[in-house]
Amino acid sequence: MARLRHTIVLTSVSRPHVERSVGVAHDVLESLDTRGATLLTEDGRPVAGVELRSGEHLRPGATYALVDGHEQTVRAEVLAWDRARETGARFEATHPSYASPDGAETSSGRVVSVVRLHSADRPERLDLAVDGALTRADGRRRRLRWFTLNGTLDLARWWQALEGVARGGAPGKPAFSLRMRHPVLRAAFEASPCEATDGTWRVEVVTMLRGRGLARPVAAVPLLVTRRMMHRAIGQALDRMADDWGTRVAPELNREPEELRRELTELLCRTPAA
Repeated sequence: MARLRHTIVLTSVSRPHVERSVGVAHDVLESLDTRGATLLTEDGRPVAGVELRSGEHLRPGATYALVDGHEQTVRAEVLAWDRARETGARFEATHPSYASPDGAETSSGRVVSVVRLHSADRPERLDLAVDGALTRADGRRRRLRWFTLNGTLDLARWWQALEGVARGGAPGKPAFSLRMRHPVLRAAFEASPCEATDGTWRVEVVTMLRGRGLARPVAAVPLLVTRRMMHRAIGQALDRMADDWGTRVAPELNREPEELRRELTELLCRTPAA
């Protein structure tokens, strides 16, 4: 098994700002009206790239068709919409097979994602499950061409970790965990924050990689040989994520509620290409 550590620095955002932003996002979606399959903002503009296909808007069972601009068909279904308890949605993206210039036909693909937030009024935990595969003509997934992800961001534990370090407490279980499963490989990522003296968050990310099943002894040697290369690649990816957080996400979370509401509304009205 390869065990790799990398520390990233994130721009900090206060808990009230995060919770307020989650509430504003729910407010914006709840403010949408419907005209047939079209969703409309409060000022009457149509939402771009989304159609209501069945059910009532934001009621459990409601389904939507999304256009993502990459020839994918994306279907979304509301699983739960109770701000005091849980908000949940299921997304299914399919990509058709196509013939390449040399005449070979590529496999079709399917990715199903489920996101659940507990809860919007007081965000405590965010769960994510992803199941992806290249598929055959009959819809079955191809052998060795599939993966699953299961992750949890325990927001309550995240804030407790920051408070605990500030008070000199010992770190507990990781606030973030992600498990990946592939036919020949397992991977796990764990992370917890601590507050630096300059007010930023220092997050240590631990990555664990190991072979799976009969491939476990076979994968041991490549994992050992490529350990340094993997460490560098994972570190670079995490650093890019930290940069994106600081330049794109954190500024949005720090916006004033009305400003954020206007920005989210404008975003809904932009075409997918934009």
